[in-house]
Amino acid sequence: MRFMRASILIVLMTFLIGIVMADVPTEIDDTHNFTDEPQEFVVCTGWHALCTASPDCKMHGDKADCDCMRVNETHIVATSEIQDTMVKNLTQAKCTTKHPCDVDQAPVCNAIKYGQYKVDNVTYDWVSTYSYRGWCSLWLKPTACDQNATSYIGDRYWAVCDAAPCTENQNPSNPDKPLSCQCRVRDESFVGFNDSCTGDNGGIMSSMPLWAWDFRNNTYPFPMPGYEYVQGACAALKSDPLPPSSR
Repeated sequence: MRFMRASILIVLMTFLIGIVMADVPTEIDDTHNFTDEPQEFVVCTGWHALCTASPDCKMHGDKADCDCMRVNETHIVATSEIQDTMVKNLTQAKCTTKHPCDVDQAPVCNAIKYGQYKVDNVTYDWVSTYSYRGWCSLWLKPTACDQNATSYIGDRYWAVCDAAPCTENQNPSNPDKPLSCQCRVRDESFVGFNDSCTGDNGGIMSSMPLWAWDFRNNTYPFPMPGYEYVQGACAALKSDPLPPSSR
C-alpha cells in the first residue's frame, strides 16, 4: 500500500510540474524589453528668460545671480533640469521617447507660460530656458575650459541656468537684461565663449558642460531641437564643395 501511495504521489507531482512548465515561454519576448525614457528636451513657445549672454553672474554659495534677457520666441527646456518637482514629474511622465510631446504639449510649457512654476514654495513668473537668440554672434569662438588641464587659465566655477527661476528687476543696471535668475553653480569642465574661460567683472559665466559640445564637428553631440536650421543661418552665404566621389 505504501508503494502504491508513493507511485500515485509521484504521478501527481509530475502532472503538476507539467502544467506549470507549460506556462513558461520557451523564448524571450523582446517586444516588452524596450525602456520608455523621459524626453530629454521639450519645445515651448512664448516669453522666457534667456541667460546665454550672461558672463558676469555673481556667486552666492551654490547659487549665482545672473542678469538675463527677456524674450518672446520658441524655446527649449531640458526636462532633467526642471526645478519644480511636480511639474518635472508630470512632464517626464507625459513626454517620453515612445510618446514625445509636440510643441507646447509638455506640462512645463504651461507652467512657464502662466506663471505656475514653483521652487522652494515660491511661485515665479519667469523661468530661464534656452533659445537661439543671438546665436551667430555669441558662438564665434567656443573654447574648452578644463580646470584640470596643464597651464589652465580661467574660472573654476560656472553657472547653469537651465530651468532656473527668475524675478523681474525694477531697476536693472543693464536695461536689456531686466530679469535676475537664480542659477546653480557647477564645478566641472565647461564651454567658454569668445575664446575665454573667465567671466566678466569678477563674475562667472552662464554656460554648459564640456561634454555638451562637439568641437571637432562644431555641433551638439546629441539631437538638439532646431539646431540644424540655426547652423545653416549662421553659415557663410556660399556654395558647399561637392564630395570627391560626386565630381
